[in-house]
Amino acid sequence: AVGYDYVLSIEHEDGLASIEEGLKKAITFLKEVMLEEPPAVPWWT
Repeated sequence: AVGYDYVLSIEHEDGLASIEEGLKKAITFLKEVMLEEPPAVPWWT
């Protein structure tokens, strides 16, 4: 993405979950979907 600086922000506004549980679940989710490898060179360019 343009201008991406490797910082992720979590907003927790669920009144039914505790702050700690919401944060833990958000971190677990983000760890699963974050890309770790550098992008490949597009073969079509």
